[in-house]
Amino acid sequence: MSSSLWAKDDIKESNKKIISIEYLNSLFGHVRVQPSPYSESLSAISCGHPIKLYETIKGDFQYSKVGPYEGYIKREHLSKQKPECLQDRYPKFFEAINLDITEMYYWGKLNDQYIIGKSKFK
Repeated sequence: MSSSLWAKDDIKESNKKIISIEYLNSLFGHVRVQPSPYSESLSAISCGHPIKLYETIKGDFQYSKVGPYEGYIKREHLSKQKPECLQDRYPKFFEAINLDITEMYYWGKLNDQYIIGKSKFK
């Protein structure tokens, strides 16, 4: 079985009820095959992209549909309202840096690994 088909087969069709549409609130992110930040990416997406959410939640990930892709997105990267994104606030700057899809992929991958919060180290 192909790994890109695994996410579709893992969720029963009866559980594929769309419950809401939310938006990516981080600069870049990924739709992943499995609910893990280390899983294969189906697609890189950018801030403000609309995401259809299914009922299924696995840990920190929500099963979702983005364009033709169905997979998992980190729940902490979702917002009920469309966020004000860097791309929207500074469009000329964002166009000038001219990121290609590979760079978007790596920025999204970094964002999935980044942990937000205070250190408990003393």
